[in-house]
Amino acid sequence: MIACYMSLTDEIADQIAGLGTLEEVIEQIEDLSVRDLCPLYEMDKLWDGLHYLLTGNPASEPIENHPLSEAIVGVHDLFAEDGGFISAIGCDELGKIITELKQVDRQALKNQFSIASFQKAKIYPNIWEESKREELATELLRELEGLLRFYEESEQAHRDVLISIY
Repeated sequence: MIACYMSLTDEIADQIAGLGTLEEVIEQIEDLSVRDLCPLYEMDKLWDGLHYLLTGNPASEPIENHPLSEAIVGVHDLFAEDGGFISAIGCDELGKIITELKQVDRQALKNQFSIASFQKAKIYPNIWEESKREELATELLRELEGLLRFYEESEQAHRDVLISIY
């Protein structure tokens, strides 16, 4: 399962909102992606780990009205099926998320990163090995910075964000 964040114009967001099934939404996302019509941020497989690092909860247990949780899994659930889901963040909701992401103490996150905790919580994917602690911590923080930049660019362009994890 990989996470893809897509920056959408109002027109494209309305088209997607009008689709009836998860399969139709996935097909539309993949078509937009292939045709390079919307800016993308692909987090690949570290979405659950970053959610856990930021919130202490796996992404399967999102925290309502928690900007750091919403940064990873979105604000508005659109579809959920077979462990995957599609959600959205409105452009007007990005400011709060961006502010919270900027305030995160990166060094504190790195210091509190515990492989044992990730293993105990069964954070996806099963890559959390003590021998890779530094490398994984660096990757998680890199994803945090990439997602923050993507959200800032989306907000500046007055775009909504569609999050797909499947």
